[in-house]
Amino acid sequence: MMSPDTLRKSSLWLSTCLVLLMLVLQACSVGVDLQRPAPVKQTYLLELDRAHQVAPEDAPTLRIAPVRVAAGFEGRALVYRMAQGRFEADFYNQWFTSPRDQVFEVASQWFNHGPVFREVVPQNLATLADYRLDLLVTRLYVDMSDPAQHMGRVGVQGYLSSRDTDGRSVLMHETVEAARPVSVMTGEVVGDAAARVVALTGALEDVLAELELRIGNHLASNPASGSMNEGSVRP
Repeated sequence: MMSPDTLRKSSLWLSTCLVLLMLVLQACSVGVDLQRPAPVKQTYLLELDRAHQVAPEDAPTLRIAPVRVAAGFEGRALVYRMAQGRFEADFYNQWFTSPRDQVFEVASQWFNHGPVFREVVPQNLATLADYRLDLLVTRLYVDMSDPAQHMGRVGVQGYLSSRDTDGRSVLMHETVEAARPVSVMTGEVVGDAAARVVALTGALEDVLAELELRIGNHLASNPASGSMNEGSVRP
C-alpha cells in the first residue's frame, strides 16, 4: 500500500494535470472556431470595354513589350496606402493573375482598338512592328490616407521607340498618372474591394487614353520619326 504522503503527492500531480488540460482546451476553443469556415480569397481582373475605332490603312503597327511593374505593386494582393505613407497588402482580395500580365493584356487591347495604330502585333512577330512601346507601372494602389475619400491611383511610364539600321532609338518618354474615387453605397463609409478595383480600372483607362493621345500627337507632328517604309529593311 502507498503511504499517505505518496497518495497526497499523486493526487496533487493529477489535479495539476487536469487544470493544465482544461486551460489548453479553453485556449483552443477561444482561438479556433471549428464551425466557422476559413476566409475565402476574392480575385479580380482589370477589364476595359472600349469601342473599336478603325485606324487609317496607312497607320503604323505597334508591339508592346512585356510590362514591368514597380516592386511594391508587382504582387497579386491589392495594395493600400494608409496614413503616414504606410502601405498594406490585402491578403483576402487579390488579382486573378499578376498585375504585369493584366496590364499587358489591357494595354494591347486598348491600342489595338484605337485610332493611332493599325494593329498591335503578337510577340512572335515583334520584329515586323513599326514601333515598340515599353511600359513601367509606377503606381497601382488604393490611397486610403484620407478617410473621407479613398482613391484608386495608377501611374505609368511609357517609352515609344523605333528600330532602324542604327538600332532602337527612343522617340518619346511620357509619365502619366491618374486617380479615380472609390464609389460607396448608401450607408457605407468606404467602398468594398470590388469598388476599389473599379476605381483602379478607371484610373488605368484614363492613363492609357492620355498616353495614346500623346503618342498620336507626337506621330502626327513627326510623321517620319522612325516609322518604316515599305522598302525599309527590318531586322
